[in-house]
Amino acid sequence: MKKHWSLFLGASLITGLAGSLFLKKKQEQQHSKASIPNLYKSYIGSWWFVNKQKATQHTLSIEEDLQLIIDGKKVNYGLIELTSKRLVAQDEYGYHLIVQCINETPSSLYDEADDATYVLEAIPSLDEPNEINE
Repeated sequence: MKKHWSLFLGASLITGLAGSLFLKKKQEQQHSKASIPNLYKSYIGSWWFVNKQKATQHTLSIEEDLQLIIDGKKVNYGLIELTSKRLVAQDEYGYHLIVQCINETPSSLYDEADDATYVLEAIPSLDEPNEINE
């Protein structure tokens, strides 16, 4: 009887541990899926930047579906990394574009093709009220 009791206790312990590990893993997956939309929301918007070497001004837009648009042209890319600190994309030529964030706001763009980092300045959306000092 003692042998059956210890087998029953061992099986119950193993079942309980396996169940709690499975439940914990499932909760982590649900949590990570829920945080992804909030993670990329800070990247959505439009910015301008200046290439000082070529003396040209450019625009960068990131849409709801994370589509990158530079100077009105969609960039075909593969997403390499997406965190609250940076978005890393690899374009169709193999070069990386890295958008860095400070305080959940995009602040710089590194273009590996030009080997240059550009400071991003936000372009106000039409939804935002403009402050006019009279």
